[in-house]
Amino acid sequence: MNRDWRWKSMLSQWPCSKWRRFRDRCRHGQGPYAHLFAPYDGDQVVAIDCETTGLDSRTAELVSIAAVVIKDGRVLSSQGLDVKLMPPDSLKEDTIRIHRLRPVDLEGGESVRDALDALLALVGNRPLVGWCVAFDVAMINRYLRPLMGFDLPNDIIELSALYQKKMRYWQPDVTPDLRFDAMASALQVPVMERHTARGDAVTSALMYLQLQKSILRSL
Repeated sequence: MNRDWRWKSMLSQWPCSKWRRFRDRCRHGQGPYAHLFAPYDGDQVVAIDCETTGLDSRTAELVSIAAVVIKDGRVLSSQGLDVKLMPPDSLKEDTIRIHRLRPVDLEGGESVRDALDALLALVGNRPLVGWCVAFDVAMINRYLRPLMGFDLPNDIIELSALYQKKMRYWQPDVTPDLRFDAMASALQVPVMERHTARGDAVTSALMYLQLQKSILRSL
């Protein structure tokens, strides 16, 4: 009885996200998605990015999803994912100006279910990295939980936080500019097809590799 009380007390102190992940692991840890919940002990990460119809993860809709694997100091873009979805009803002119995906460009796009299946197959249980990656994960989870019953269980690496930490070491007297393009410029990384899911995922992956270096020349 005492041990039960301690267990319940510990769970009550967990953050909501941690409790939800624990519950998802209990429910799906023996099913077809069990491998997603297994601890990851490798050195690969996956850079992800989503293009959406807005910046509010509670109301925006997915337009495209991209992911690329980072392995052995290289970006394996040829093994990546770049999927466009069927045009959502909320696709409007103001967001089209940003990601440049018109309804005609999305004709024949994938269903959300097929896109998520492809994403999970590529990502597996590897950590995810990206710029403002919490937004991308929140967008994916908004579709993933109703369809499959769980959120992405992967560990998350926020690129801007990693950059800020590294800059304190490289340039302790400079306040780092955490904007995507500014970070890429400071890290000497070319910006690839900005505001496309694939371009931003590849650029994020290249920035992540730069941040693994102990010294960055001509910073």
